[in-house]
Parts: sequence; C-alpha cells; structure tokens
Amino acid sequence: MRFKWMGLIGWLWLLGCGGGSQPTSDAGPQPLDGDPADSGQADSGQEDAWPGNDAGPRLPELQCEVAIVGGGAAGVHTAYRLAPMLNERVCLFEKENRLGGRIYDIPRDPMDPSSPRYGAGALRIMEGQSVVFGLARELGVELQMPERQASIIQARGLFSTSAEAFVPRYPGLMAHSSGDTETALYETLLDASNRMRATMYPDFRSYVRGIVGAPAYDFLRDMSRFRADFEAPLDARGYLDYLAEEWDVCCTPSYPVGGMSELIRRMADRIRMNRGRIFLEEPVLSIESRAGGGYRLLTTAHEVIARKVVIAVSPLALRRIEGSIAQRIREAPEFQAILPIPVVVVTQWWDRAWWRDLRVPPMGSDPERGVWRAWTSDHCVNFVEFPLHQYGVDQRVTRSVYDDGIRCVEFWKATYESGGIAAVEAEVQRGLEFLFRRNGVTMPAEITIPRPLRTHFQYWPDAWHWLRAGSRVTNRRVFEWAVAPLGSGEEVALVGEAYNLNRSGWSDGAYKSSINLLNSRYGFSLPLGDGMPIRGGRVPWHERGK
Repeated sequence: MRFKWMGLIGWLWLLGCGGGSQPTSDAGPQPLDGDPADSGQADSGQEDAWPGNDAGPRLPELQCEVAIVGGGAAGVHTAYRLAPMLNERVCLFEKENRLGGRIYDIPRDPMDPSSPRYGAGALRIMEGQSVVFGLARELGVELQMPERQASIIQARGLFSTSAEAFVPRYPGLMAHSSGDTETALYETLLDASNRMRATMYPDFRSYVRGIVGAPAYDFLRDMSRFRADFEAPLDARGYLDYLAEEWDVCCTPSYPVGGMSELIRRMADRIRMNRGRIFLEEPVLSIESRAGGGYRLLTTAHEVIARKVVIAVSPLALRRIEGSIAQRIREAPEFQAILPIPVVVVTQWWDRAWWRDLRVPPMGSDPERGVWRAWTSDHCVNFVEFPLHQYGVDQRVTRSVYDDGIRCVEFWKATYESGGIAAVEAEVQRGLEFLFRRNGVTMPAEITIPRPLRTHFQYWPDAWHWLRAGSRVTNRRVFEWAVAPLGSGEEVALVGEAYNLNRSGWSDGAYKSSINLLNSRYGFSLPLGDGMPIRGGRVPWHERGK
C-alpha cells in the first residue's frame, strides 16, 4: 500500500481527535474539535516509509508476537495477562504519554510525581463488579469503602433527598404503593412481557413513553444523573439488556487509594517486569495484512511485524487508523451500531473543604447527614460529587461537573473554548451556589463557596457507548463479534468498553471485554463474573450503579 505521509505532529493531532480524551487544560482555551486540514500540517508531498517503497527512508523494524493498539484499561489488561508467557513479544502502543485512557486520575500538584490524584474519568468500583474487585485484590490495591451520606435532587423548582417527593410535580404520574415510584417504573420497563415488545419501538425514549407514559418518562429523566440515557438515540432492546445487568451493580462504592489508575500503574509495572514492551507517544497509523502471513503496522517510529493484533481503541479512534484491516472492521454492521456518548467532567481543588459544612437535618428515621452528591435538571453543572473516602477527602477535591446531556455538553465546550478555565470556573460557581445556597434542604442556608485553587476541564468525546437506535444487531452480538471481527481466519480482535455494551461501568466493561478475548482465543480461563450478593433490601434506582 502507498499513501501520502503526513508529518508526525499532524498524525499525532489527528489520532488525538479520534477517541479517548480531547485536549484538557488548566490554562487557556484550546479547540476541542476541528478538521485535521486546519491543523497547520499540510500534506508534505513525500511518500511514506512503507516497506517496498524506495522513495523514502525505512522505519526501524520491530518484531512482535502480539501487537496491542491502545493503552486503555482493556489494552493494558490484555498485555498484563500475556506478558508472563510472551515476554518481549508483547508490544503495546499508546498515542498518549500515559496509560489508562478514560481511567485518568489528575494529580493535585502536577509538578510533584508523588502527588495524590483524583479521577477525571472512572472513580470507583461498585458492589457487584466482582471482576474489578478480583483484579484489585490480585494487584494489592487498597480500597476504601466510606459510609454513604445524603444525595440531593433538584427538578421543577423543588429540592429534596427523595425522588418520591417529586412525583406530584409530574401531572398524570401516579405514586406507587411501595413508596418508591422511580424503582417501580424501572421494574415495569424491565418486565419480561414488556421487553419482548422493545423491538417495536424506534428507540429507548419511545419505549419508555409507550410502556409507562410521557409523565413517567419526564420523571425518570429528571431523577437520573445520566441525561444521555434519556436523550441520546439508543436502541430500546440494547439499553434494556444493559439495564438488566446494571440493575445488580449496587449499592456500596469502593475507592482505590491512588485512584482507579492505580490498577493501571500496577499492571504496567508487571508488564515491564515480565519484559513486555510499552511504547508511549507512539500512535499506530496503519494496519495491513502481510502477504506471507501476519500483520504489518506502521507507527510514528516503527514498522511493526506481528503475528496477532489486538485493537484496544474506541470506534472514534479506529476511524483514524488507515489500512485495510481497520477499513474492513469499520464496514461491519456491528461496528456501525456502536454509538459514542460525549461527557464533560470538571474537577476542582480547594484550600478548604467548604462542602463539609453542609448538613441535612434528621428526617424521619434518617439521622443528620452530610452531603455526598447533588444533581439538577435546571443547571449544566448537572451532577456534583464530594468525596467521602479518606484518600479523596484529604485532597479537598470535588467533581464539580459531570454532564452527558447533549445540550449541556455543547454548552461547556463553548464556554471553555470562548473563555477558558476562568469562564468555566465562573459558571461552575453559579451552579454550586444554585444547588447549595438557600435550597431548603441543607443547613446552613447561607454558605460561602470560595474560589478553587485549581480547575481541570475534561472533555471525553466518547466517554462510553451504547447500541445505536435502529440497529439490527444486539449487545451480545457485538460482544461476540469483537473477538474475531474479521472472522476466525484472521488473528485480529477488538477489546474495550465500546465492544461490551452490556458493561456496568467504564473499567468493568473494558476488563470483561479483555477477558472474553483471552478466554476465547488465548487459552485462558479467567472468571467473567456473575456479580456478587447485594447487601440490604430494596434500594431506590437513583442510588444504584455507575
């Protein structure tokens, strides 16, 4: 194959826009989207360094048994399992200067390598995620399990710690006799007789309206912390299949000391200890079959000859990789059925933990509590979370924004691009004051919210994935297809959360996808996990999962 060679910087820019994180900053604004043609890296007119092309210099050749494209959770886990057997014949290529992908913890002090970190992506392991718990134990990662505190919901002019209090605000919605209308509605949606009709509806939104009615749809949307579940064009059957698995991912969160990336760091250390090779800041540009068997990958620094290829990048990133292998995968209906969901996360550090002053007075059988999190349908801060585990508490850090709503994601992108971090901080300040000053739930009614010491803005163009509305495949089919997307005759596979649409969380889905490949094609017998017993009785839906 012959194609025009773009400059190294141009390819890095292009690959960076494909998936994983978009530019993040604590300083001035940077563009979050754009056309590679506008990057200032014009076509040089030089031919590439592909073997057999005598017009330019050859890149150094690298021999690998297994080439892993992408260093997110699934790619790192796959290399971690294979390295003890294959040693230096395992090669992992990552375009960023770090591993982990959306498992991304930001240091409190960027200049201090030993600084504590807090997540701009995955934060926790939920009870029931037995695969991730098992991996944490295997790696010796310390987990902290704090006592839960109050959650505050705001919608339709009301603040409350109970979703049930909002039912009268939705005309036509009848309260359930159990006293938990929200969970009862989800149970109706998951009822087997109703799920059999899911394919009759064009998307999940229509299914909800058709099964429980428009007032119930509005209520469930407003009670949820995750707007995309109700706004994005999701396949009804696919979402219900996911929901059935997510239902038991409940209810007590555990937090790794060092953040979720502590698992990534420890796996990377063991890969290197077993002589596996990790190449950072080296994106894969093209993947081709070799006439004599195996595969030829072109990176920014090597020509890689590999017998097997594991592609561990998101669909958006895969769209930026050249060559016939990537092209054939992109043509598959399973690939085209995957829908990415963009998310904005804003993390802030403070000189004092001002939110620790907030208290929710005793209500009924509930004692006085502090505040864990709050979400609103009336401001684009959407979902705010205060750490309860000691590792997070000691950092005086907050997740001040989590937003996957279509309109609000665009709002935050525009705010950052036009005004930078200062504009983001000003809008976050307005949102926090809206949620916590004179809300009628927390005391004291007046609270002073200081300026943050530091703010980190993160835009994920593909934070997670669903099955697209109108798809003719299922979540299960995508999961099975990813093991051999080009058929059993090709030694090519896909791993990652995007290819496990029944996933219950970022890292859980990624690790299970990797395990499915290792068990299916590499002779492993790793447990995929069927969940763990859930403590306690009936738990409101908004307290479950994620």
